Amino acid sequence: MLQWMKRGLVISSALLSIGLCVPTDFVRDVHAEQPDKTQDEKTENPLIYKVNQESYELFHEVLPSKTDDYIHRNASSADLINHFIVKQAHEQSMRKFGDTISGKISNPFEESILPLLQTVIRETTKTLPEEEWAHLKVSTNPAGGLGEKILHLYNEENGKDIFRFHVRRDQPPKQGYYFNFHYHTYLDHYENHHNLGTIYWGKDMPPRWNGEDRV
Repeated sequence: MLQWMKRGLVISSALLSIGLCVPTDFVRDVHAEQPDKTQDEKTENPLIYKVNQESYELFHEVLPSKTDDYIHRNASSADLINHFIVKQAHEQSMRKFGDTISGKISNPFEESILPLLQTVIRETTKTLPEEEWAHLKVSTNPAGGLGEKILHLYNEENGKDIFRFHVRRDQPPKQGYYFNFHYHTYLDHYENHHNLGTIYWGKDMPPRWNGEDRV
């Protein structure tokens, strides 16, 4: 039971100490992974401890000297945030695709594109200075129509993008239509186009994106 107490503190500290907006269903999903309590655990009287900032040394394996620094010092907390970003990228991709496109390309997207995206997200966020974490935000308006935008990771304080996840429609001569998934990053000042992969659509023109931002 101590292991799950620690995990609860880790999750709570991570989500409270970062500016990232995390929906309640995501927190609920994390808690759903915890094993069910036994009857003995449910009926026993819990021990409740009040912990102040001067008493953190009692929890040196769980909390650092300051809770607002915890997200920067604990790898599992960073993994939690990265998992949330990738989950948002998947959900917003499906929303952007719409039923017709997602019905045809969701499997190759999840099998080929998402794993690469997860790696890139992890490599990008670990380069951020500590002060960036407190202002990290995820966009929620994938572009519709012919727009490329799926998801942007940005600094809410200064409005600057950190990472841009996009998809472009390609039509090589006599080869049909392809969806090119790629990203742009602050690490090279968005000068390069980094490919994640392409997914073949077919000979016929695909429908327009079903995003919220009609660009």
